[in-house]
Amino acid sequence: MSAEQTEKFPFAVGLVGFPPQAAAAIAQGLKRAPGKGPAYFCLSAHSLQEPDLYLANGTHLSTLAALEGLTQGGTRPALVLGAPGIELAHPDFPYPNLRLPVQWDSVFHELGKLVERRAEALAERAASGQPAPTERRRSPRVDLDLTDPAEYLAMRQPAPHGEVLVVDRSDALAVHIAKLMRRQDVAASWAGGADEAIAACRQRAVAVMLVNTAVVDAYAMAEAVPDSTVVVPMVADAAEYDAERAAAAGIAGFVDKPVSDATLRSVLKRLLRLS
Repeated sequence: MSAEQTEKFPFAVGLVGFPPQAAAAIAQGLKRAPGKGPAYFCLSAHSLQEPDLYLANGTHLSTLAALEGLTQGGTRPALVLGAPGIELAHPDFPYPNLRLPVQWDSVFHELGKLVERRAEALAERAASGQPAPTERRRSPRVDLDLTDPAEYLAMRQPAPHGEVLVVDRSDALAVHIAKLMRRQDVAASWAGGADEAIAACRQRAVAVMLVNTAVVDAYAMAEAVPDSTVVVPMVADAAEYDAERAAAAGIAGFVDKPVSDATLRSVLKRLLRLS
């Protein structure tokens, strides 16, 4: 695989249908990818990032059914591990399948092919003028929803208003976001610490605050700023994320460092409700 076919950032892998112990083992295994090929990491359930690829537990038919609503052709391809006791080698089966137990050489070989397939699919979309892939459904589709429509209206919040504030050691990311989101007319600024960030929120409208957790306690920050400001921690390791403290502080999820341009665009457009 050439350097042009690999990205600067590791590929985000979404796990589908694996029990916690197996998921943890897969996450550790993905960290041992060969140095000459792409790097990978497993997305936490609390990550706001969209997966690039999927690894699915093929021992349950329900998992295979769930994949249909997650994958989008070649743009987010999937590799299935294991089989549910039926033959998956049918020519119409859309996913490559490897038997258990996991043989990591084979897994990385298949993932490498999926990376190439994804790059080709994204290039084809761009060349044809198609929009970027839509985000995955974050909750199961309800076939028959008897919920009172008024309840959904009550839950619907107005779109956030204001700039993006980056709390980090330097203003590099804020400057980059301002350039990246220029077409959407999104302003970005920088704060070097908690006091400066809180002061900024008092002086002007801040819609989204990206907080480097190595610099500032994002949970304390979320409790100190107005509820209208969406606080998003940026973490180097998903294990650092405290889901209980996050929920108590009103934080909906985090982004993984390093943050790619595609992730920044996707997360910010979603949080700011931009088309």
